[in-house]
Amino acid sequence: MKKPTKGSEAKGVTESGTAARAIDAKTQTEVFGRATKAFISGDFRKARGLFEEVLSGPSLEVAESARSYIRMCDQRISKETVDLKTPDEHYDFAVRLINERRLAEAQQHLQTALTGLPNAGHVHYAMALAKGLSGDFSSAHGYLKRAIELDPQNRALARGDSDFQDLLYHPELRVLLFPEKPQLY
Repeated sequence: MKKPTKGSEAKGVTESGTAARAIDAKTQTEVFGRATKAFISGDFRKARGLFEEVLSGPSLEVAESARSYIRMCDQRISKETVDLKTPDEHYDFAVRLINERRLAEAQQHLQTALTGLPNAGHVHYAMALAKGLSGDFSSAHGYLKRAIELDPQNRALARGDSDFQDLLYHPELRVLLFPEKPQLY
């Protein structure tokens, strides 16, 4: 969300206490409609964010309805439980968590997957990504090294993976991905 500039519209305060740009009545109604659709489709996190945006609009009725929906979203989000039984299910769920940038949770599920699949290159690769995105480049190096040992194709995969692009600038990882190039430090 853009930060309002001096002289821009007045700021509202969302239920979470963060400042939000005030929106007009028409926008408030449109955002409420998008939030409702997200809620109905089961995307409670997206819906909650949109309902929070609705709170900065002028209609108190619409804002009150949004508050009710926010409470319902919070209840559904807190009840989100998964019944993961196999290492593959933990891996699949961890990939989803990485995409949502819920990295600490992803690492826990990947660790569970590695317990059952200690020689699965794709699980080591995912753990390397999760560790690297978390800023733990030393651990990312170890997991990526193991992923490449288990399946050399993981080197090429990481080179082209958009999620790995920011990590390519770290010497520890770069040396694994580009061993043929002299390393400049």
